[in-house]
Amino acid sequence: MRGEWAYYETLLSAEECRAIVEVGRRRTPEAGTVGLDAGYAVNRDIRHGEVVFLQRTDPEFQHVFRLLDYCVDEANDEWFGIDYNRHGARMLQFSIYRADADGGGHYYRPHQDAGLVAGDRPTQRKLSVVVQLSDPDDYEGGEFRMHHVGTEPPAEIIRKQGTLLIFPSLVMHGVSAVTRGTRYSLVGWYPGPKWR
Repeated sequence: MRGEWAYYETLLSAEECRAIVEVGRRRTPEAGTVGLDAGYAVNRDIRHGEVVFLQRTDPEFQHVFRLLDYCVDEANDEWFGIDYNRHGARMLQFSIYRADADGGGHYYRPHQDAGLVAGDRPTQRKLSVVVQLSDPDDYEGGEFRMHHVGTEPPAEIIRKQGTLLIFPSLVMHGVSAVTRGTRYSLVGWYPGPKWR
């Protein structure tokens, strides 16, 4: 592996980001959950936020899936060299992090999207993607951070609207509390055979 992350600056235009946000906001969100092999559960000690799942088969998002697939393939070939299924993410998660009335705000504590032990699952999350949909002036807080990496991606770049960040799903990461406004993003996972 030649790197711990890769990004595509302003991959989506502001107009494309606004269109995705409008579609996501028209759908009914659910509380963000944690856990995978042990089952999914709401746990506010770890995660406080809302999500809407966008399916690959949804005609409104097929161009987004195709674009992400291309970038993930390219980044993996250039930087990661991870064995994963090149069929793309099954779905994307439209993530909503809002400021609370008390100023506390939604957050996601440091976590991994995959672990080295996969239980009975034949596949695991191998590559994770995050697309910043919000204009950075529309919210405060909500900083995406990586933990236990050699270097972090430049915060001013990955906060830019439309920027795609790609990283191995084993990398520890999280989102700090949003203190003003709302942070919208797309999150997805590219699966593959168990880590070995």
